[in-house]
Amino acid sequence: MRNWTASRDYCLQRDADLVVINSKEEQEFVKVLGGIYWIGLSKRDPEGTWKWVDGTNMTSSSWGPGEPNDYYGAEDCGATQLGRWSDERCDRLNYWMCEKVVVLDHLETELNKEVMRGGEEEEEAPVFVNSPSSKMVSVGNTARFSCSARGKPEPTIEWLHNDRPLKRDRTDDQSEPAVWMDGADLVIRGVRSGVETVRCVANSRAGTASSDPVKLYVYGKIWTWSDPRPDGWMYFNHSLYFISTTERNWTASRDYCLQRDADLVVINSREEELCCHDNRYYYYLKQELVSVLGFFCWIGLSDRDPEWTWMWVDGTNMTSSFWGPGEPDDYVGAEDCVAVWWDGWHDERCDDLNYWICEKVAVL
Repeated sequence: MRNWTASRDYCLQRDADLVVINSKEEQEFVKVLGGIYWIGLSKRDPEGTWKWVDGTNMTSSSWGPGEPNDYYGAEDCGATQLGRWSDERCDRLNYWMCEKVVVLDHLETELNKEVMRGGEEEEEAPVFVNSPSSKMVSVGNTARFSCSARGKPEPTIEWLHNDRPLKRDRTDDQSEPAVWMDGADLVIRGVRSGVETVRCVANSRAGTASSDPVKLYVYGKIWTWSDPRPDGWMYFNHSLYFISTTERNWTASRDYCLQRDADLVVINSREEELCCHDNRYYYYLKQELVSVLGFFCWIGLSDRDPEWTWMWVDGTNMTSSFWGPGEPDDYVGAEDCVAVWWDGWHDERCDDLNYWICEKVAVL
């Protein structure tokens, strides 16, 4: 993640630029991106006029609800998430997407050069094409982690399981091993409830690349969201949850929950203290479930009262957390409420408009 200017510089250094979305097909193409990505749209020069990085004016748009809102008069750069555009502070750190024209004649020339050189290639250090992400699995079932990298020569994939190198074959003196490699993939069979660590390593003579460690949560029962009831509430481990389809600020979102004998969802480690090992990892699973929604959702955490102390709406202190990269950052001292996203928790301005999740005890 980089700010808008640094993201554009990255593209320009590669004979490209931030993506210009000037067709319906291109808008559909970027619609699948789950994170917030910078696009080549800004109103920095001249102020007040949205223009693309290729100098053209914005003639059509796909702004999200309430966007652009130029919050605090400081949001001059454009970003997209799930196809919805938003204006953002240009110094915010987001992912980005570059775009450049494919010149087929140039590619053919380069291929011919490779043939003339007899296939000799310059060495390139490994770079991940895709890396593993955290998963959940119930005891007795398996989870598969995938990882691939490019480079010259082609790198080999190795795995670290709980910080220990994994052998490529099943010669671990077990007739049914719990961990093994299937091609380049890592397969882990859940043996007992717990949390395991996984890391992918790409090796070649040009260098080594290591992925960030990810978690495998192994639990004793299959916890899943139930199908929504007629009133929209879903059941999960003795509680009912409601995921909104509209956006409100934090206070209005909580009011909605309170009017329905519920409150904003609490994701705390108190469940770890319960009697059974199945419940010990319940709060990990709860966080995983709410983080797959793909959009910002208010949760019941804030530091509004007392200031500087993160507390849940049920009055308990925050004893464990799932903060996203660089969070909480309390930007301009005005971010006192928390929303969950796919990469973790984010402190946000309490008057921002987001979706929300209510929670209440299920009375069966």
